[in-house]
Amino acid sequence: MQNIQNIPTLKSIGSELTSAYKKEQSSLRTKTTKIVFSTESFEFKLGKLISDILSLENTKLITKELALKYSINAIDKRRRSEALNLFSNHSNYVTWLKNNPKKRFTSLSAMIKAYAFENKPKQEDTSSQEVLQIEDKSSEQSDVGQSVKEEPKVQKKLTASDVAFETVLALDTNGISKEEFLVALKEQLELIEDNIQLDEVA
Repeated sequence: MQNIQNIPTLKSIGSELTSAYKKEQSSLRTKTTKIVFSTESFEFKLGKLISDILSLENTKLITKELALKYSINAIDKRRRSEALNLFSNHSNYVTWLKNNPKKRFTSLSAMIKAYAFENKPKQEDTSSQEVLQIEDKSSEQSDVGQSVKEEPKVQKKLTASDVAFETVLALDTNGISKEEFLVALKEQLELIEDNIQLDEVA
């Protein structure tokens, strides 16, 4: 049986922690906004450095050797990736945040993901246009007095090359290095193979 006398105490502790949490989140949102806006922030400077290294070395990836060569090997790879993303898209992020003052984030990673989601290319909805075209043509008479009918177009299947292209775009948009993606892809393929083997045994 619960000790009823402890309930007010626990509620009080919960209220205090909630208040502390809200203050923490507010502080993080303010900090992230300052990081994005300032060209003197650690992330911006790191991103610029990485961009300069890539340009100087004529490469698109910071390898372990390059990271060691330029003394940034101790900095987490994910943070380096986010910093480069920030530097490369700095003006876009600043404009976006200025135009959306209610959009504030507790981390740079969260902001980058939100921006990518909101600004991803929108696929045009051509299905309604195709239906209207079919209806218009079906109402027209041909030279022999017969109506013209068209079958709805079948959506083209993506080729392996198409999928690869879309994947590369997604990697660049989300600031994920190709090296990290290949490691993750290998892990997913191994999981799929393991599941297949388990299904066969079952």
